Parts: sequence; structure tokens; C-alpha cells
Amino acid sequence: MTQQIKLLRPSAPKRDELGGLTATTYDVAYTLFVMTSDKDQSRRQVLGDYVTADTKYFVMRDSALLDAGIDNSWRLEYNGYVYLINKLELINESRPYFTQITATAINSGGVINDV
Repeated sequence: MTQQIKLLRPSAPKRDELGGLTATTYDVAYTLFVMTSDKDQSRRQVLGDYVTADTKYFVMRDSALLDAGIDNSWRLEYNGYVYLINKLELINESRPYFTQITATAINSGGVINDV
């Protein structure tokens, strides 16, 4: 568990002066050390063009984050990239507990609020 990640909590939706929703911002809620591994690269179609999806597994020792309300609206920052959280799952149901996050990179610049 030597790689550091940051879990980013989305802001609560707010109405602007015209009645629409303001842009979502993300703030650091947790900083954790995890073990990372690459998922097999896959290609998917985005706006009529095929792109390679950079998906990784992030494994942590604690299962408490499953009860912290983290879902796929949250983001994950790792190594200068921002990742969309696809799934959280408990991968060991007895001690020691391990939780796995599956996440896909969504930008290359690491700019959190451009998501």
C-alpha cells in the first residue's frame, strides 16, 4: 500500500439565479494509501470515435469507506489524473478487510473542476 490517492467529494447541487444548477465542484474528503493495478485496456466508442479506457483497480485495507457514502458521483485523484469511480466492493469479508475501487481516467490534466 504505497500509492497515495485522494477521494473527492462532490458539492451539493445549488440553484443559480436563473433556476438552473451550478457546476459541480470537488473537494478532497479523504487521502489514502492503496495498492494499484491496471485492468486490461478496453476500447469503447465516445462521440463516434474509439478511445482506449484507462481503468485501474485501487485496493485499500479498510472497509469503513463503504459506509461513508462514497458512490459513483465521487471522483478519485491519482498520479495527476482524475478518475470516475465505477464500483466499490468489499473483496474480503473477514479480517483483514480489503475494499476495491474500480475507476476510469476521465481527463489527462488533473483539473478537477473541468469534469
